[in-house]
Amino acid sequence: MLWFKSAVDFLFKPLAIILVAGSITAACGFSPVYRQDAQRTIRQNMALIVIAPIGGQRGLQLRNRLTEKISSTGVVDVPEFRLSVSLASSTEAVLIQLDTTATRQNLRMSASFTLTNLASGATVFTGKSVSVSSYNVVDSEFATIVAEDNAADRVAREIGEEIFDLLVVYFDRSES
Repeated sequence: MLWFKSAVDFLFKPLAIILVAGSITAACGFSPVYRQDAQRTIRQNMALIVIAPIGGQRGLQLRNRLTEKISSTGVVDVPEFRLSVSLASSTEAVLIQLDTTATRQNLRMSASFTLTNLASGATVFTGKSVSVSSYNVVDSEFATIVAEDNAADRVAREIGEEIFDLLVVYFDRSES
């Protein structure tokens, strides 16, 4: 009898939890972002964005990342929106030895962006994204430069992802 009770608890408690969680999620108004019932889907809106050039090597990395995420073909035939991004970066010594040499640095990048409707010239969405990545400073100058470039690539990837996510949320809310 004890075995039967533990088997019932083992089978039905997870099932009950799943049913309760499913009913709560269904009642909260959740709707998928990439739904197909809208007049124009989010993917179609994202494909209408042209990305303005971003200055510097790190800006080029960020622009390439955004182009990968926003437009799979990379070319917009008739753009409706322009995404302008201004990028600022700084480095900060984190670990400092007794002889005042830094052995670890943080690379901090912040990007402010605006989405402009090309037909009206009005700014429809603005936002900001900040990311920090660390790298080691070693005796080899080449290794330090490679580590800093790697950190810049990681930061550009994170900022690109965040800008993409913010744009998806904007288009989802503007369609609703």
